[in-house]
Amino acid sequence: MARLVALITMDSYRIGAHEQLSTYGRILDVPVRVAADGEELRSLINSFSDKRLILIDTAGVSQKDTRMLEQIAGLQESDIPVTPYLVMSATTQLKAMNEIISAFSEFQLSACILTKMDETAETGNAVSALIEHQLPLAFITDGQQVPEDIHKANSRALIQQCIAESESEADYNDMLGFEGWVAAGYA
Repeated sequence: MARLVALITMDSYRIGAHEQLSTYGRILDVPVRVAADGEELRSLINSFSDKRLILIDTAGVSQKDTRMLEQIAGLQESDIPVTPYLVMSATTQLKAMNEIISAFSEFQLSACILTKMDETAETGNAVSALIEHQLPLAFITDGQQVPEDIHKANSRALIQQCIAESESEADYNDMLGFEGWVAAGYA
């Protein structure tokens, strides 16, 4: 794998981001470099011209952080061919998911990677948001182990997870009865 892949991080905002990515690089036996700006990024990409895949880690940004959105926009304005993926937590509320996808859609997203699938009880929210915005799902993560917990998206498994969550919620509502359902705030 080391001959095929390289990692570049542009995340200088999160404490320990470079060290964390370097650890993943050691685990995967791939080179990791830091790019402080667009010029350095271009230079690093050129130095990795023998690689089939160069993954560029950007700082996790809020859809409301215009300063960081401009930095990401700079990637697409360059002559570097970039295939952008939106990485989003499956635990995010539906309204926020829609805001996030809308804010990043200007970057002509190729697909989404949903993280924390093992922590969500509302997979349907993520599925709904992706369908509404016609954004394909490429990968999911369901744990802390790299690379074991990164999986190619599987529509059948995703639908089964949504059904299981729905059945679990229905069982809970049946157990509560109508009064309990109202008291729990579902009405």
